[in-house]
Amino acid sequence: MALACAWFAAAGVAFAASAAPRTAANRVILPDTVAPVAYRIDITPDAAALAFTGTVEIDIVARAATRTVTLNSLDLVIERATADALATPAAVGYDVRRQRATLTFAHPLAAGRHTLRLAYRGRIADSPSGFFHLDYRGEHGDARALYTKFENSDARRFVPCWDEPARKAVFTLATTVPAAQMPVSNMPVAATETLADGRKHVRFAPTPPMSTYLLFLAVGDFERVHRDVGGVDVGVVVRRGQAPAAAYALDTLATVLPYYNDYFGTPYPLPKLDIVGGPGGSQRYAAMENWGAIFVFEQSLLVDPRISSERDRQDVFTVLTHEVAHQWFGNLVTMAWWDDLWLNEGFATWIETKVAAHFHPDWYPWLDSLSWLQWTMTVDARRGTHPVVTPIDDVLAADGAFDTITYGKGAAVIRMIEAYVGAQAFRDGVRRYIDAHRYGNTVSDDFWRALDAVLPQPILPLAHDFTLQAGVPLVSELSLRCANGHSVVGLAQGRFAVDAEAGGARMWRVPVTVATPDAQPATAIVRGQRATPVTTAGCGPLVINAGHTGYYRVRYGDGNFAAIVARYAALAPEDQLGILGDTFALAYNGNMAMGPLVALLRAVPADVNPAVASYLTYQMKALDSLYTGLPGQAAFRAYARTVMAPVLARIGWDAAPGEGDAIATLRSEVIETLAALDDATVVAEARRRFDAFRAQPATLPASLREPVFSTVAMHADAATWDAMHALARAAGNDVERRDYYVYLAQARDAGLADRALALAVSGEPPTGTAPQMLRRVADQHPDRAFAFVVLRWDQVAPHLEPGSRERFVARLASQGRDLAMIPKLEAYARDHVPAGARQDVTKAEAAIRYAADIRRTRLPELDRAVAEVR
Repeated sequence: MALACAWFAAAGVAFAASAAPRTAANRVILPDTVAPVAYRIDITPDAAALAFTGTVEIDIVARAATRTVTLNSLDLVIERATADALATPAAVGYDVRRQRATLTFAHPLAAGRHTLRLAYRGRIADSPSGFFHLDYRGEHGDARALYTKFENSDARRFVPCWDEPARKAVFTLATTVPAAQMPVSNMPVAATETLADGRKHVRFAPTPPMSTYLLFLAVGDFERVHRDVGGVDVGVVVRRGQAPAAAYALDTLATVLPYYNDYFGTPYPLPKLDIVGGPGGSQRYAAMENWGAIFVFEQSLLVDPRISSERDRQDVFTVLTHEVAHQWFGNLVTMAWWDDLWLNEGFATWIETKVAAHFHPDWYPWLDSLSWLQWTMTVDARRGTHPVVTPIDDVLAADGAFDTITYGKGAAVIRMIEAYVGAQAFRDGVRRYIDAHRYGNTVSDDFWRALDAVLPQPILPLAHDFTLQAGVPLVSELSLRCANGHSVVGLAQGRFAVDAEAGGARMWRVPVTVATPDAQPATAIVRGQRATPVTTAGCGPLVINAGHTGYYRVRYGDGNFAAIVARYAALAPEDQLGILGDTFALAYNGNMAMGPLVALLRAVPADVNPAVASYLTYQMKALDSLYTGLPGQAAFRAYARTVMAPVLARIGWDAAPGEGDAIATLRSEVIETLAALDDATVVAEARRRFDAFRAQPATLPASLREPVFSTVAMHADAATWDAMHALARAAGNDVERRDYYVYLAQARDAGLADRALALAVSGEPPTGTAPQMLRRVADQHPDRAFAFVVLRWDQVAPHLEPGSRERFVARLASQGRDLAMIPKLEAYARDHVPAGARQDVTKAEAAIRYAADIRRTRLPELDRAVAEVR
């Protein structure tokens, strides 16, 4: 599953170093006395009434004689349940809290195979989970389409079932739908029958054995574009009229599928692979990897030359490559339980970047991923983090595992291990793993053992260090000398932490790479606080974590850091970005003075790699946000403009002939950053271009829409806000409409922010837009957004998915910069969040304390450092 945004954090309890993998003793799971083998499901939806009826035949195996069968069921009414040829129906009992139904038969079912037959009914949801609807403006007025999304535990809202990933079974799905509509599922259509009332009954081919969360159904006024790719029917299914905008996605599928066939050494196993687009959005996800029928929200799927930027195309590529990777890593081979979710998501996040680097190296995808890694390590260094392999006892708590630790740290650990063992050996291990476990379920150690089988030395102990305990290693330079043309550095390993509760001694086996300019790097395992000597060729500045493929922070000695600053412009972009990230992190938490950070920023050249400059834009905006309400903000903004303005002066507002996508993306980010820093020239130019756009839309290229609209919205007065609101109402394209409404939520003016909050829950914006608007308001006005959501909860809640409503409030609060937010959040949690589900509250409080501490203790020092260079 691709996350909708990076607006999430970590939760849980840290493990001890190199702990053994956790057992399943405490898991809340269904009894194993009965196991499903195959489901034959027949669904009749009533889209107008938002209801459906269904029947299901489930072939089961009873391991011993039993009168009861317990399965998962939520918001379903089972009207009749029988077994085999028995006429007497079972009594049905419900455990709503545990989301179960128990069938009790008059006579025991003997050990062996049986067939259950159930008739039931359920509801079609308003929010994008379970079996849900999405409404939109169609070619002929308002329209409605139906979709499913079952990860992690919502198949039970669609069919009574064993809704756990290890309970794999074969699914044969059928549905009755209006004759003019198209149903789509995991497999191709096997048979279609026209009914007497004009509807049609469609049956799909049986699936391979798979987990319930991968089952899929969509019904709507769709059209499909497709082509044959190596014998697989590859298609993109979109609502009618959107096919031209699906061409880029289809080209991407046709490009990456052969790559994955080769990389995994196992051909894609299904006869077809569809991408199914849906309007609207979710606060939790952008896409879902249903086997053979990947669901993607249109904003992450459609590419319209009129409104789609270069970054939009890159996002479509990475979302699709992520979800297609899951067809092997997650679908063909599935984690046995949600403890090992990272096996799905960390791997898919890592390989999406690897594929982008293969086909589009000019996008600098590894550098972009390194930017995300900086934020991931900050989260992992705070209270509330959790191990990559995180204990999840109840499937209902699994939603909390979809976070930056699972995705970002999981991907970073894989990249580090691939770099350590070599790309070819790593791929050999991946192929061995896929081949050994196809159609089965695994735990993390199955993956590590597959690697160990092809490596000269085992990787398992190192892998355990980074996946079974939380936190970030800190590698410190204790000594450095040059002798006979070689550098000898003494390195020690500790822990990088940004709050006291996240501290404490931890031990990792850290694969460290060091290098001097123009020399081959040297590698070593650094473990513990005693100095480990590492010798490498050459003298001069020594980069630790050269290439920055390792998951750890680096603290340099003063002399070496000064030498690095002096040679900074000559370093590789990966090292430039990584050193920037380490320096910001150490300066923020007081392990380093602010003066060296400012000196490093002065060394960044205006023509630095676009991805490095992009990371700088993120840091300048983050610092500006931390300065909100402080007297030093104006001086900081003036300084930050001197850092960023040369970049815009070099690349300009308008695209040069033949420039790469990375420059176009950077231009957008630099304009937005300078606008946030109150650059009067940039704001004026954006307003000029906005006025020209209103008179003649074709004057504004797609690549400049976001920075121009974002800048104008941020600095809007009431008249400008109203003008943009009118554009939102008039937009004929749902993706374009959604963008306008989100821009409206970026206003700095407090009164306009209040209007945006009310507009978000008014029902006017497109489906799924409200959460994104509320989050955008929180970026500028966290206290106002939090207070609004708490006060107007009855209006807000219907716009949120049931499983994440309480988490959403905590994440709004996490944008706060003032400790006064914490008691407000705790008061909300006492009344609304169960005691066992407060991980996000813990994380939000840690984020607030971190921001407040930087404001109190670090920004005054930054003020002094900035004053010295101005």
